[in-house]
Parts: sequence; structure tokens; C-alpha cells
Amino acid sequence: MTKVSMLYDMQACIRCFACSVQCGIENRARLSRDGRGGTERVVAEQRPELRYIFPVPGYRGTYPSARPVTELRHCMHCANAPCARRCPAAAIEVKPYGVVVIHEERCIGCRACLEACPFDVPRFNPRLGKTFKCFMCYDRIEAGLPPACVEACPAKALYFGSREEVLAEARRRAENYRRRLGEDFTVYGAEPVSEATGYLHWVTVGPSRILADYQLRPGASRPQIEAVDAVRTLGWVLFGVEAAGILGHFLYSLGREEKEV
Repeated sequence: MTKVSMLYDMQACIRCFACSVQCGIENRARLSRDGRGGTERVVAEQRPELRYIFPVPGYRGTYPSARPVTELRHCMHCANAPCARRCPAAAIEVKPYGVVVIHEERCIGCRACLEACPFDVPRFNPRLGKTFKCFMCYDRIEAGLPPACVEACPAKALYFGSREEVLAEARRRAENYRRRLGEDFTVYGAEPVSEATGYLHWVTVGPSRILADYQLRPGASRPQIEAVDAVRTLGWVLFGVEAAGILGHFLYSLGREEKEV
């Protein structure tokens, strides 16, 4: 299967949050299908195992110039997926077509993925002892259907397709807004955001001047976690070099003993 991506158009979004409601309904249906749940008040309750895309309201700036900001929190499906690299239980899989999936049955609840994610996406449910996040409805994708949130969006602010199709549509929209509104628009995630994340399979079109207010910042990473990973990698390299040296010395000594005999 070819690489796929999602597009979120901040300019087209009307903040109806139909995507969030539909996400809860879709995941409730999955639980019901698997015999693990019944009726759920998905609008009133933000249970981590049911809603993977949700609004986070807040304010930016100081009074009296403060303005409301509503982030749409969701998994970015990083190409390099730092959460998958950090998971000690191998519970996080990067699908060949780019979608990042947490397998609930393998999750041990250590929350290493929460520490690794530069976008603060995964959410831990203490009742279940598991961590959850958007998996881009990979079961629907593999069945030839788009993610549920895309079907629910009345403003076409969400768009799904192959990576090439999504990037072409994102750049078309960004250029259209630039011409019409006279300001720069960015396709966030089309290019690598940082070495830790790589490019994103969930790209966002939005005004360049306010992207940082929505936590869509260049160089998004967790430096302290990356530093720990670098030290760990260096440690394994040094261990390998030392082990190779010991083995080489042993073989050399063994060869000398045979010659002496």
C-alpha cells in the first residue's frame, strides 16, 4: 500500500468538532464490535480509549489583547515516530503506509511514549493502565475507507489520500489563501519538522504567523529524551567495540597457544 496522509486545513475549519464526536462514535462502535463496551456519552466524556482527536481551548497573549485559541489535538503520525523508538514493549507499530498505531494488548502502561512525544499527544488511562492515541482508523484504511473524522467534516477541512495527493492539495490551498488573504500560509509537516520526528503524515495548512500558538513549531522535539537515546546508543556502540576487542584478543591468544603447542 502506498504512503497515506491526512490534511487539516485550519482556515477551512469551522470549529464544529464533528470530527471529535465522530471519532468517539467510531471507537465506541469498535468496542461494541469486540464485546468490550456499550453506550458511551462521547460528547460529555473524553475517555482516552474513545476519543483520539479533541479540542483544547485556551488563550494566547495578555489582557486586554489576549485572544482565544482552540488547538485540535491529535497524533501527527511522525515518519520517525519517537514514541515507537522509546516503547520498551514494542507496542507501537509504524505501518508500511505511515500510520503509527499503539497496540493496546501489548501496552504495559509505562508511559515512555508520553515522555517521547514532542506534541503531547498520547493519553494514559489509569483505570485501564494503558496509553491511547489516534491510529488514523487504520482498519478503515485497510478496508479502502477514509478515517471516520474525514467523513464527518462538513467543511472539508479534513482531507485524506495518498501522500502525494494530500501534499498537492495542501499546497494548492496554501497558495490560494496566500493570494486571497495576502499573508503567508505554511504546510506544516510536508518537510521534516525535526530530526526526531521527520516529516508528518498529518499535515496542517495554517497562517504562518499563528502556527506556534497552536504548538505547531519548527524543530519540535524533546531534547532531553533525544539526549538519553543518544547516550544509550553510544553505550551500545562502546559495548559492541569492547566485546569485539575481547573476542579478538581471545582468538589471538588461542592462535598463539596452538602455534606454541
